[in-house]
Amino acid sequence: MSTEQLHVGGPPGLGVPVADEAAGFAPLRGSAVPIAQDRWERLVSTVAIPEPPRAVWAALTDPDRVSQWFGVCRGNWARTGAEVMLDFEDGEFFWCRTQQSAAPGDGRPGVLRYLWRWVGIGPATSVTWTVEPAGAGTSVTVVEEAVNPPSDWRSWNGMGWPGILDQLAAHLRTGTEWRWPWRRMGPYLQIPLPAPPFQAWEALTAPGAVRHWLQPCAGSLAVGEEMTVVMGDASGRALLRITELVDSGQEFPSYLPHLGFELRRASWPAALGGRIWIEPVGLRESLLQVFHDGWENLGIPDAVTERKIVTGYWVSAAARAQMLLQQQGPAEGPPVGPHGWSISGGGAEAGRTNGHGPAPAAVPADSSAMDFAGRAMADLGGAMTSVLCVLGLRLGLFRALAGAGRATAAELAELAGCDERYLLEWLHGMASAGYLQRHGGQRFSLPAGAAAVLADDSPMSLAAGYELVPPLVGAVREVEEAFRSGAGVPHDRYPQQLFLAMERMSRTWLDTMLVPQWIPAVDGLSEVLGRGGTVVDVGCGGGHAVLRLAQAFEAADFVGFDLHEPNVHRARAAAVEAGVADRVRFEHQDAADGLPAQVDLVTMFDVLHDAPDPGGLLRAVRGALREDTGAVLVLETNCAEDAADNTGPGATILYATSTLYCLPSALSQGAPGLGTLGLPTGKLRELATAAGFRSVERIPMPSPMNALYVLRP
Repeated sequence: MSTEQLHVGGPPGLGVPVADEAAGFAPLRGSAVPIAQDRWERLVSTVAIPEPPRAVWAALTDPDRVSQWFGVCRGNWARTGAEVMLDFEDGEFFWCRTQQSAAPGDGRPGVLRYLWRWVGIGPATSVTWTVEPAGAGTSVTVVEEAVNPPSDWRSWNGMGWPGILDQLAAHLRTGTEWRWPWRRMGPYLQIPLPAPPFQAWEALTAPGAVRHWLQPCAGSLAVGEEMTVVMGDASGRALLRITELVDSGQEFPSYLPHLGFELRRASWPAALGGRIWIEPVGLRESLLQVFHDGWENLGIPDAVTERKIVTGYWVSAAARAQMLLQQQGPAEGPPVGPHGWSISGGGAEAGRTNGHGPAPAAVPADSSAMDFAGRAMADLGGAMTSVLCVLGLRLGLFRALAGAGRATAAELAELAGCDERYLLEWLHGMASAGYLQRHGGQRFSLPAGAAAVLADDSPMSLAAGYELVPPLVGAVREVEEAFRSGAGVPHDRYPQQLFLAMERMSRTWLDTMLVPQWIPAVDGLSEVLGRGGTVVDVGCGGGHAVLRLAQAFEAADFVGFDLHEPNVHRARAAAVEAGVADRVRFEHQDAADGLPAQVDLVTMFDVLHDAPDPGGLLRAVRGALREDTGAVLVLETNCAEDAADNTGPGATILYATSTLYCLPSALSQGAPGLGTLGLPTGKLRELATAAGFRSVERIPMPSPMNALYVLRP
């Protein structure tokens, strides 16, 4: 039978194709949808204390008293709406948000209720303290409630709360100032991931992902192999040796994956034990957990300092793991619920609502378009949120709101000098995006975490990243033409706001890392610059790096080169303002054509991949360096050797920046157009070796977005 005969409703060629009709005739399949698969658990602990309720309440809520028996309370958690840190001063802490605070009095109990997250990233649980009269003393009850806690939550926290209550009782009875003793175990991190456990584990253990979130300099997750990881502190690195690796489906009865490892630092006489495992949380999420034990075997005098370093490493790794998985789409096909029923969409009945209007009357047989539509909506929402953030930054709204604590549109209008009606719309939009918190519908606040990211003076600030959006979007028409012609887009075709935003982004690490961390990381460099010498900054921009170095090393001379003339003018003005113009000069030319002789240090911060001739520039720099003490610091994007391994939001941001600026501007100068992610370690090492450098070493740094190298002649 020919394909022309497969028609209905008329002669061949005139009817409706069977395939088209079949698309509207869904097969029999389960339409039931699990509404929730959550597990709720509660722990209740109590103690009787022969002290009046007000005395107990004071010990529980006064920050100075809390620090004597529990942990340093950085803030006042007795204030409703407060966000504070309960710090154990060894790298581990709880981040708390107070929901209710009412002191005892007139026969009523005192209630302190808050949410907290372990080291600020773990799942939020609810804690309620109740302080009430009981005979001649006080009954203190603590209730902790969690949804989908890890399997060991009940045993860990169930054993922990009686000890905490005993500490409180001992402090009230004897005045003992005693907090947590030095612990034999920890840090213990819980990292929520937006993917089912098997999918998340597969994603995190892929070679490219390991390089991103664990930041190894060498090695892999092979059993018995030592992986060198960057700890992010001044001491540099640690060796992580895999002792056990159990993949999905290999171990009865849970079939969940896990790995065991040993961690050793140069200052430790022995290794610290460790384990990483993953558990499901509901149907679509999982919880990655990291745990250490064996501190008593190290025999080191200052365990608290070492615990801080280890905790800091895992907190940074957790953020990178979450970033890696944040925008990954679902696995092939929709997740499957019990007995094979799909949970992909559709209501249990027509007209069912989910808080956003009625559900669709019918569900397409193929739900992939619906799944991707949800993803597209999220991305579009993020793009629109970025524009609202630009307004908030330029108008000073985030700072004003952070200073006010809570404010209505009218109150914020008075603080920021803006129109109330516009502000109301902005506030509702930012609250819908989850950036702001609503209080009673018309009052809004900026959470402390958001304030840190949106404040210009915070090391966690991403404010400049939002400021990149308008000038890059404004360049779309130019780049569109470049796509068709294959030509580049010169620097002077981009608005000045783009260069200012890029410099603001670089200041985040130049201000905090260049002088105190990067320079000392190169053996002997601080001493050489302290005695004098010559420093060259290639691609100096507005001169911020040069000025930072000039202020730190007053005996040295500095020269900066940049191909964009407005940058050079701004850099010269900044040198005059900083009072270092007698030792600093800036030149508008290709550095490869104007390098002085006998240079002690050359810096190239996020420049080499855009250079007109990267290999030629490295050869010129190699020829200008001092043979004995010369060094080159190269900052590049932290990227994988295989482009397929560059995934997640960070890679998306960098590829977009490359498409809209780095690649077009480089091509306009006749450059090879490596792109923002075009210089992974292997490629850089290849170029440097060809240019005559004998050594290329990667310097540890905590940023997941950047990689720092030192090249030696």
